[in-house]
Amino acid sequence: MREREEDWTSWATCANPQDDPMPEPWEEQLTDFQKCIMLKVFRPEKLMFAFKNYVRMHMGQFYVDSQTVTMDSIYRDTDELTPLIFILSTGADPTDALIKFSKDMGFDSRLNTISLG
Repeated sequence: MREREEDWTSWATCANPQDDPMPEPWEEQLTDFQKCIMLKVFRPEKLMFAFKNYVRMHMGQFYVDSQTVTMDSIYRDTDELTPLIFILSTGADPTDALIKFSKDMGFDSRLNTISLG
């Protein structure tokens, strides 16, 4: 690394080091997982992007893409003994979709919501 300090600095400070090749000969010598470890050393904030690339390359695009979930598909997984519980993150609010779905199904009079916030 000392011999190619300028190359390493350039790679480590670029906008997307997880997408750019590492300085030679390390690009060819390291496995994809080892490259993730190197990225953690230099740019830990880019590690999640590198893991996404790793999963895409080794497992497939299916495991990277967000799956579209509809109220209809969620409803099929419930029954009278299996309640539907939403655990939300900041900015996520399925209330409108749930109310619309309950009206479409004719369940709006039986919909009970409880806010724990």
